Formats: sequence, structure tokens, C-alpha cells
Amino acid sequence: MVQATLNETDDVIDRLQNAAEYLSQFEFYRERFEEVGLEPEDVDSIETFRQLPTMTPEDLANDYSENPPLGSLIPEQWDVIRTNLTPNPYMDTRMPVPQTSQDIEINNTVNSKAYRNIGVTADDVLLNTANFTPYPFGWAIGGAAEQIGARHIPTGPGDTTEQVEVIEHHGVTTICGFPSFMLKIANEAEDGQLDSVERVICSGEPFTAIDGYREQVRGAFGNDVTVVDGYGLSEFGTGHVAFETREEDGMHLFTEKVFPEVIDPETGELVERGEKGELVLTTLQEEAAPVLRLRTGDLTILEERDSEYGEYVLPEGVFGRVDNMRKIKGVKVYPLELQMHLAGVPHADPENVQLRINRPEGQTDRLEITMGGDPDEADVERITDGIADVINITPDDVQIEAGFEVADDEVVADER
Repeated sequence: MVQATLNETDDVIDRLQNAAEYLSQFEFYRERFEEVGLEPEDVDSIETFRQLPTMTPEDLANDYSENPPLGSLIPEQWDVIRTNLTPNPYMDTRMPVPQTSQDIEINNTVNSKAYRNIGVTADDVLLNTANFTPYPFGWAIGGAAEQIGARHIPTGPGDTTEQVEVIEHHGVTTICGFPSFMLKIANEAEDGQLDSVERVICSGEPFTAIDGYREQVRGAFGNDVTVVDGYGLSEFGTGHVAFETREEDGMHLFTEKVFPEVIDPETGELVERGEKGELVLTTLQEEAAPVLRLRTGDLTILEERDSEYGEYVLPEGVFGRVDNMRKIKGVKVYPLELQMHLAGVPHADPENVQLRINRPEGQTDRLEITMGGDPDEADVERITDGIADVINITPDDVQIEAGFEVADDEVVADER
């Protein structure tokens, strides 16, 4: 079987060698090369590159904290001209995301490619409802639109009535923002006010991983619209990592920007293509704050396709986190993946779900799932079957209780 990364071609190895040479100029990464006894020129295969240690967002946050204000990953020969400040659970202050002029240009190019792949042209009018801070989604939208030459109207997440008026008055053809806010805008509109909208671009929140959410947004805008999802990380500045196309059939990775690996979060080994695992990314073009084998914590699947939009695809996007992963009956179970699935299930409350695991003496693991919801309306048998399809084991018991609440740190109760 084929491992979940890129095919090993001369071009891929050249890009990895160039990235290794660039990254090794920073002491933060040079120590990682020295740790495994590698020089940049030794990177002659993906297997050799993977000898380098992975890093976590906490490692990056520690570097920023120890080397204020912008961290140590700033090349002296280039000036930082933009710094986004984004929340980070490992820092007392917001984490800086510095970018050089070339970083911004490269990210705008990647983002404009994504938008062209869904049909955006210079003739379009694009409404940008995202903030420019604390997350860089607004910058990404604006950079893409302006590089294409589309008319860009940045409103941010303001009053929905005004947003509808702007759409109608300016003939907006493409609207961008968080999917939940897209629904609010559509629900505010009266018949005919959204007729000009041809595309809805969503990002920044779980979206297409939630069953039925895309169709809910599409229906709110009148059904005859393209609705797509994108994936990016604050650590990667304003550039998307993967994006859907007008085909609405998975997110195509921008492999000119990142080198992807999908690994077993326990062993660190590559999983096979088509198998779920943790996404690990290395930047290939970033000047400021580049990353080496960053463990994103995001759960995904990688596959290869023959496509004009790019051959490497995340067919289900990002559909969970590896946090709180538990092995139950020998199967890796990811609680957030389950919660995202339940977000699309009628009469179930995905915010209040608890997995209780025990192992009665002399028996195998037992999994009991309790969730909030409407026990009178919910189809427990159908919900149980859906859960089994997602986590690959059938829970021993599923209970739906009205008013059930559970704290974030009690989602998993492992009593084994």
C-alpha cells in the first residue's frame, strides 16, 4: 500500500532539500538537525527527511515567548511588514505571525489560485465578512480577490441587515466568511435579495465535515450556488493549505506551499493513503516563521487523484482532532470526530457528549455514550449505527438525555 504523503519524485526531493537548507539557518531548527546527525544535503529521500523530529504548536509558542516580540525565526536579511496577532493556548499574550512582503505575495498567489478554481474572475464582486484580526482569514480573502482583480468589499462580521443591503445594492457574486455567519445573513434576507450570489466561500469553523451543513447553507442561498470549504492554520499566515474547487469534492492541497504527511498519532509512522491520521506539515516557501514537520493535531485522510486542480486531496477535509484519542477494543477513537458527526444529527446535542469506557473483569472494553438531546424525537438506533460508521466500533450503549451537560475535561471518562 502507498503511504500517506507525496510521491517521491526528483522535484519533491529538491523542494525538501531547499526547505532543509533554509530551515537549518535558524538555531531553533539547526538543533533538530544536529539531534539526528543530519545535514541539509543529506536529505535525499522522504524517509531521510522524516528522521527530523516533529514539532508542536507549543514548541513554536515557546520560541515566541523566549525571543520576544517576533520569535527567533526571522531571517535578518528580510523585513517583516505585517504581524498578525492570534490567540494561542500556550501563551499569555497573542501569538505573533510575522510575514515578509514575499510571504504575503506567495500567500496571495495561493489564495487567488484557490478562488480561481471555484470560478472567481476579475468580473466578480466579492463580499468579505471575515475579521482581519485575531485570525488572518480576512487578509486571505482580500489578498485573493485583489490579486485576481475582483471588486473587494470588506465589511467584516457586521450587522446582517446591512450585509444583505450591500449584497443587493452592489450585486455581490461571491460571499466569504464563517459558515455560521453565512447562514445568519441568508436568514435575514427576503426573497430576491440574494439572487446575485453565485458562490459561498466558508472557512474558519468546522463545516463540510458536519453532515448536511453544506446543503443547509446552499439551501439558504437559494440552492443554485457553489458552496466550498477551505483549510488553513494561523501559524501559516494568510495562506490556505488546502481548498475545495467548484467540484465540491474534497480539499486539494497546495503542495507548492507545504509538504504533507499523515501519521499515526501514537507511533509517528506514516499511515496508508485512505487511512485517517494526524496531518503534519512543513512549509516550503515561508520566509518568516517557517515550520518543520509541525504536528497540527488535525485528523484527516490523504488520497491521490488525477485532477486538473492538484493531485493530492483531503477527500473529507479535516474532520476532527487527535486530542483525547483513546484505543477502544483495539480501535483508535477520536471524540471530536464523533462530536462533529453528531453536529449533523437531528435531536442530538454535539456540545454535550460523554464517552465512558470500562473493562469488566474477564471481558473486552465496553463503550457507553451519553449525549444531550431530545430523547422523544431522536432515533437512537439510527444514531448508534451512524456512530459505528464513524468510529469503526459499535458502542455498547447509547443514551440521549434531555438537559445532559458535560464539562470539556469530562468528555472522555476512561475507567479501565
